[in-house]
This record gives sequence, structure tokens and C-alpha cells, in this order.
Amino acid sequence: MSRLKKEAPPQDPIEQDFLNAIDRLRDGEPKNKQLKARKAKGTLKVNVANVALEAGHSRTLIALEAGCRYPRVRELIKQAKTSRDGLPTTLNEVVARLRADNAEMRIQMNTLKATVLAHFNARDKAENEVSRERAAASRLRKEVLEFGKVVAIASRRT
Repeated sequence: MSRLKKEAPPQDPIEQDFLNAIDRLRDGEPKNKQLKARKAKGTLKVNVANVALEAGHSRTLIALEAGCRYPRVRELIKQAKTSRDGLPTTLNEVVARLRADNAEMRIQMNTLKATVLAHFNARDKAENEVSRERAAASRLRKEVLEFGKVVAIASRRT
């Protein structure tokens, strides 16, 4: 019995070249001299032009949105660009990630503020209820003490 593969096999050797190039760029181990220099500078990115350069094929095979010859490769490049796994390579990516983190933190802060406010209101309500109950208990104690001062009068039968 054969098992299903996670991914479809490449259609031709050119697509396999592109897939291998994407893997090498993700791992940070390009074979191309220009891309090695970019890696040394710290500006190596996974994009259409770099993948095509690393694969040794024309970028028009994967760069055009309409009529792209290798749509799976194009989709993998898009996913590699937007993945948050690796470190950001440009200042714009750093800023975008920091803004996204900031927005998440604000949402968490607002949620926590609402939770704290709910707990504060519940505590305030409980404290008011306790003070009312203490006042009622104090009044009842006074009434009981007053009943204790009452002297029983002898009944007329005796």
C-alpha cells in the first residue's frame, strides 16, 4: 500500500531547481556569488529575483502574477516572505513586526484592564454588601441586648 505524499512532485527539472534554490536561501546557504556577498552583508532575502538568480533561471518564469508558469514556486516564495520564523532582514520588516507586536500588546492590555475593572467592581460590591450586613448584625445585637434587659413580670395565675 502506498502512502500519500505531502507535496506533489516537481513537474520538471526547472521547478526542482527553483524549489532547491528556495531551500538554500531559507537555510542561508546560497551557491551564487552575488547572494553569498548579500548574505555576508546581512541583506539576503527570499524573493523572486534571488530565487531565480540562485536557481540559474529567468525570473519571468515565476515573477508574473497572471500566467505564472510555476505557481507553486511563486506561492512558496510568498510564504517565505511572510513567515515570522526567521530574523527580519530589513528595517521595514523590523518596524512592521514591532508594530504588529505593539498592536497585540495593546489588545492584551485592554483585555487585562477590563478584567481588572471587573474584579475591582466585584470587590467593591462585596465590600459594600459586607458593610451592610455588619450594620444589620450590629442592629440585631443591640435588639438582643435590649431584650435581655426586659424583666419577666410574674403572671397573675400565681
